[in-house]
Amino acid sequence: MRRPGDTTAARRRQYRESGQATTEFALILLPLLLLVAGIIQFGIGLNYWLDMQRVANQGGRWASVNHWPPNCPRNSTSCTAAPACNASQAGATLQATLRCQALTNGLRSSLNVTVCYPGETPATVVRGDPVRVRLQSPFTFVPILEIGTITLSADATMRLEQPPTLISGALNACA
Repeated sequence: MRRPGDTTAARRRQYRESGQATTEFALILLPLLLLVAGIIQFGIGLNYWLDMQRVANQGGRWASVNHWPPNCPRNSTSCTAAPACNASQAGATLQATLRCQALTNGLRSSLNVTVCYPGETPATVVRGDPVRVRLQSPFTFVPILEIGTITLSADATMRLEQPPTLISGALNACA
């Protein structure tokens, strides 16, 4: 029979379960960390894609109104001002200006920008024709292990509002 002041049975029970929580935590830690890292990487990829959508829409607008980059005079037919992010570049193109519009350095360094007009020659491109801006960039989900690479892309198509005198893209190149 147990005496009221005897705690040895209770202590024995406590000692048998002392490592249970640590073992369960060790088993669940790796999947939990993988889940958290996956959520963070998905968020970064979504941020890149949203930034690319914004830049594509801005580029489509600039191409449709024939006014880019923002630091050049409105009625100039050529602009030699370099984008702010790349001062060593001689002459600004819409592609270089859009690349500089990306907010993250990781996206800015790997961004491929294509601007397409529908005509065969610059003289055949007229007001009302569509101009399309396409951005593409590779994105690696686990950059340390370099696995899970996908290509993020963003498109924007707008109608020309002004005759394009500052054409900097390929004509009829985006099929």
